[in-house]
Amino acid sequence: MTPSTSSPVLPPATVTASTTPAPAAATAPASAPPAEQPAATADAAATPLGLWATQDNKGNVQIEQCGQNLCGYAEKSREPILINMKPSNNKWTGRIHDPDGGSNYDSTIALKGPNTLKVQGCAFGGLFCGGQTWKRIS
Repeated sequence: MTPSTSSPVLPPATVTASTTPAPAAATAPASAPPAEQPAATADAAATPLGLWATQDNKGNVQIEQCGQNLCGYAEKSREPILINMKPSNNKWTGRIHDPDGGSNYDSTIALKGPNTLKVQGCAFGGLFCGGQTWKRIS
């Protein structure tokens, strides 16, 4: 009867002891994400990604990542406004759509602060240019 009274039944208790560190391991990753969020907020302020109010309050433009470039869409209609804006030094270059006139123009956008965006459109190879200053909403 010694085989039935053998103490190898204790290894399951060892399994219980090995499950005790698991909750501690689950606690460590949970504290890591809050440290990353302030960095993401700082990155958003360094790019034009977000929602912008146009200069004359004719509508808001949502600027989003589209591949390696940026695109901007009218907030309500999702009509393309900024088209294929490529990063170039401290600005982005591409095309801008004028919803009032229906034409597209060469364009540049540049951050002038975390909440200010200078938007410029040019026609005829840069002979005629106009610009606006947009304010960040979010």
